[in-house]
Amino acid sequence: MAFEEELNALVQRTKANDENPSRTASYETINRTLNENKKRHEVWMNDVDIFYNKYLKEHPLGQKIDTWLFHRKYDQLVAALESISEDKDFINKMNGISTVEVPKYKAKMLPEYDVFISHANADKEAFIEEMYNSLNKLGVKIFYDKETLEWGDKFKDKILEGTKKSEFAIIVISTNFFGREWTERELSEFLNRQNQNGQKLILPILHNITIEQLKEKYPSIADIQAIDSSKYTCDQIALLFARQFIKRLKAY
Repeated sequence: MAFEEELNALVQRTKANDENPSRTASYETINRTLNENKKRHEVWMNDVDIFYNKYLKEHPLGQKIDTWLFHRKYDQLVAALESISEDKDFINKMNGISTVEVPKYKAKMLPEYDVFISHANADKEAFIEEMYNSLNKLGVKIFYDKETLEWGDKFKDKILEGTKKSEFAIIVISTNFFGREWTERELSEFLNRQNQNGQKLILPILHNITIEQLKEKYPSIADIQAIDSSKYTCDQIALLFARQFIKRLKAY
C-alpha cells in the first residue's frame, strides 16, 4: 500500500465513533465499553508508531510525533496525521519512495495510567483502598503507590514519573492531605500540566472536609468541580470516573 493510502487509512480510522454507554448502564457494560474503546485506541497508536518509523522521521512534525507517541497523546497524533495528509509536497515525495526499508519496530514498553490517585497515607485504610478496588474492578489502569511501587524503586522518581504518565488525577483532599510535602508536590505537578495544556486533568474529592476549607487551603483549585466522598460510594465514584474517561476517548 502506498504512503498516501496508508496515511488516509489511519486518519479514517479515527472517524469511527467510540461506544458511549448510557447513564443507566451496568458495571459489566461500562467495563466492557471502556476496555473495548481503550483497546481500539491503543491498537491505533501502535499502528501509528509503525507508520512513524517507516515514513515520518524526516517530516517537520517528526520529533513532535515521536514525543506524542512516547506519552501516548492520541488527540495530538490525530491532528498531526491530519496535517500531514494536507502536505502534498511531502506526500508526493514519500509516494515516490514508498518501498523504503522498514526499520525494525520496537514496541514502547512504557507503563501508562488512566488515573493517578493522589492521597495522604493516613487515608489509605479508611477510604483509598476501597476506591482503588472499585476502580480496579472496571479495568482502569491506576497509578497507586501501594500497588505500583516495587521493591528497590526510588519512590520520588517513580511518583514524579507517574504524574507525567497519567491521563487523570483523582486528588483525595482531606485534613491529612494538608501540608504534606509529597501530596502538595503531586498537586503542583498536575496543576502545572493542566494549566499548560488546558485540558481537564484534576478530579478532586473532598474527604471529610468542607468546600470552605478547600478554598482556604487551595484557592487555585477551588473553582474545579469537586465531589464529596460522603455523598457517593466508592463504586459510584468509580462509575463517575469511567464516564469521564470514556468521554475523553470519545473526544479524541
